[in-house]
Amino acid sequence: MATTQTLESTGELIDTHAAEITHAAQEHVGPHIPLIQGEQVWGPISNVSVTTMLFLLIVSVVAFFANSALKKNKKSKLKLFFLTFVKFFDDQLRDAFGDKKESRKYYGVVVGMFFIILFGNLLGLVIDWFGLSVLPSILYYLRPMHSDLNTTLVLSLITVVLLLATQVKSHGTAGTIKSYAFNYSGANVMEKCINVFVGWLHAIGLVVTLGSLSLRLFGNIFAGIILIGVISYLMATATGSVFEIGRLAVIPFWFFEVFVALIQAIVFAFLMIAYFKGAAEKH
Repeated sequence: MATTQTLESTGELIDTHAAEITHAAQEHVGPHIPLIQGEQVWGPISNVSVTTMLFLLIVSVVAFFANSALKKNKKSKLKLFFLTFVKFFDDQLRDAFGDKKESRKYYGVVVGMFFIILFGNLLGLVIDWFGLSVLPSILYYLRPMHSDLNTTLVLSLITVVLLLATQVKSHGTAGTIKSYAFNYSGANVMEKCINVFVGWLHAIGLVVTLGSLSLRLFGNIFAGIILIGVISYLMATATGSVFEIGRLAVIPFWFFEVFVALIQAIVFAFLMIAYFKGAAEKH
């Protein structure tokens, strides 16, 4: 009797293990669909962190060459390229702020955020293309920076903190707190009551701004990863006997995502300009 029970238990364990193996195999069959957050690859280090370090390394190298080119007295094509670059964005911000002094004040943070988003998204597209077409295992170690909600949330938090800092600098700490907590000011009682309610709406608006900036960027980039992964998988499966030439069908979607990357960087930068202008104005 005991032997029979042991055999039955062993059989159940074998069946369970086989079912787990089958389930795991099924999970790995299909397009590459990442999780909402980055996956850990080495202890607490996630694949998003690895990509971010790679991005910062590339930025550091480019910044080194740019700084060297701009410091040299002799003219070179590289120096002319970077000077044209700087002047173009200086003109754009001057037109947006309407004042040269104000535009120079926010030049670094706005242009820096623009390039972090743009080139971070472009690096993510290169990673996706390389992983889907050349080396699939690389997608385990590298993942687009802005496809993780934590990354976009940090960028949005930086924007909101700078927005509050601009308000404090322009209106003072007491004036900023009053504008949100109890802005009882106006020509009459009705206007004063309305301004109090509007101040509360602005306080809620800070949270909404934080959520909208982060979710907009995250949603567009994450959806692009899923779109490219699904289309690439379906086309490769449909034409697997022809050296997976069906992956060529994903190229139009890839270029569309390049356009999306540019649009997201422009939208984020111009929203920052609008927030900073509004925070500095005397209402």
